[in-house]
Amino acid sequence: MAKIAVILGSVRQHGVGINLFNYLKNQKSDIETSLNVELTFLNLGQYNLPVFDEDVPPMANQNRQLPANQQQWLDDIQDADGYILMSPEYNHSLPGGLKNALDYLAFQAQGKPVKTLGYSDNSRGGQFGVAALIPVLQRLEMIVLPKPALIGNIPAILDAKGTIIDDQASTKLHSGVVKMFKEISFYTTLLTANPFPRN
Repeated sequence: MAKIAVILGSVRQHGVGINLFNYLKNQKSDIETSLNVELTFLNLGQYNLPVFDEDVPPMANQNRQLPANQQQWLDDIQDADGYILMSPEYNHSLPGGLKNALDYLAFQAQGKPVKTLGYSDNSRGGQFGVAALIPVLQRLEMIVLPKPALIGNIPAILDAKGTIIDDQASTKLHSGVVKMFKEISFYTTLLTANPFPRN
């Protein structure tokens, strides 16, 4: 069974991303049953990663030793077969906390598929944040699925517990989320069964 990690790419305790993150968590059982996958949910803020400051770049450091919280981040990424990576948009780019977390990675996500999910409190859905994120993921040799999912106006649709507060938006949101999970599940299952040979 393929393992997909849903990652909240913000370290803000009260950002609107937690509304969407909790909504996705609320769909966990239905998604796992219908798509035969295992979902895990990783909140970036819970790792307490300091600003990256290692003497040797991760990809060149074969004897890397890290504190437990930093190693846990790497282990959780390594453990997943595919990802949904949620990103807000800060000043037309990805947030610093997310970029910092990605800078810790070496080969843990190499060759694995990732679906980008932009979100915002306005109608744009964080599109510029996702656009800035993609080159970083490609440098890490992740397989970025072609079209990002974008969800805007989060505070008008979902409360902090992930509960729908706008019934008119419910159907569109649900269908978009189901489509997103179907896509990442398909490619994760495919690539897990048929990994690209690296040697």
